[in-house]
Amino acid sequence: MKNILLILGLGILVTFMACKKSSTTPPDGLTTLKFTSLVAKDTLIKVNDVTTITANATGEGLTYTWTADFGTFIGSGNTVQWTVCHSDKFTITCKVTDKNNLADTKHVVITSRN
Repeated sequence: MKNILLILGLGILVTFMACKKSSTTPPDGLTTLKFTSLVAKDTLIKVNDVTTITANATGEGLTYTWTADFGTFIGSGNTVQWTVCHSDKFTITCKVTDKNNLADTKHVVITSRN
């Protein structure tokens, strides 16, 4: 019975040790990337109208990569404008990458109507 309890106790200990959360702090101690939100001023626009989209993130040396199914981006950085010439639902994606090559991606859906 003691052997069974000992083995059970060791099994539980190993399980908890294996589930230990690793640190997300970069090795050089810089602030980690936190991409908190991606917000469009308007998520319902008329065809050929423009909406402003802002990525809210913190970290060191951030770069922003914007992509969409269709449409045109105006500007760069954390705030861009976007327009499209036909009606449909469109997914706008922003990928934020920091100095340590940590990255996070968020999406917002915008509907364009005539």
